[in-house]
Amino acid sequence: MFGAFKPSAPLSVGLLWKIPWRLSAPQKLRHRRRMRRVDNIVSVLDTALQRHAGSSAVRPNPQSTSPDALTPASSSKSTTTQASTSRAKRPAPGSFPTSPATTVSNPSLSARALGTIKLVERWKAEMPTEREMLPKDKYTMFDRKAKGYRKGVHKLPKWTRVSQRVNPPGF
Repeated sequence: MFGAFKPSAPLSVGLLWKIPWRLSAPQKLRHRRRMRRVDNIVSVLDTALQRHAGSSAVRPNPQSTSPDALTPASSSKSTTTQASTSRAKRPAPGSFPTSPATTVSNPSLSARALGTIKLVERWKAEMPTEREMLPKDKYTMFDRKAKGYRKGVHKLPKWTRVSQRVNPPGF
């Protein structure tokens, strides 16, 4: 307790990392921009998935051919170069086909696209957009242990990566 190793008063009392009880103006601005970006991404995904679901993911294209049939089989090239060109023309696993010649009705792809469409539709049905939210809901969240049943959204761990837009009714 005495000498060079005596604890100082600020270090011996209270939390080391102090979080202010409310958001600053620049934090609020960044939070609103982040929420608008998420809303924009959801709307872009929705339109792209609806367009893709309406074209080739749900129903097969009868004029499509396999990527292997696109390369000429009777050429004088070696088999290794034919394999490398056929690999180059195939889409990456899990990606959507880009050209109509390579659109093959893949059941796992359409199921994945339909599952993603359902998730995007659920997000749009349950989550309000940034413009629809009240300031109280943008910057605070429900907390049953807090005095007024609200706490700042920045107190949530990883609050910039987790969406907290819906609170219980009446709070």
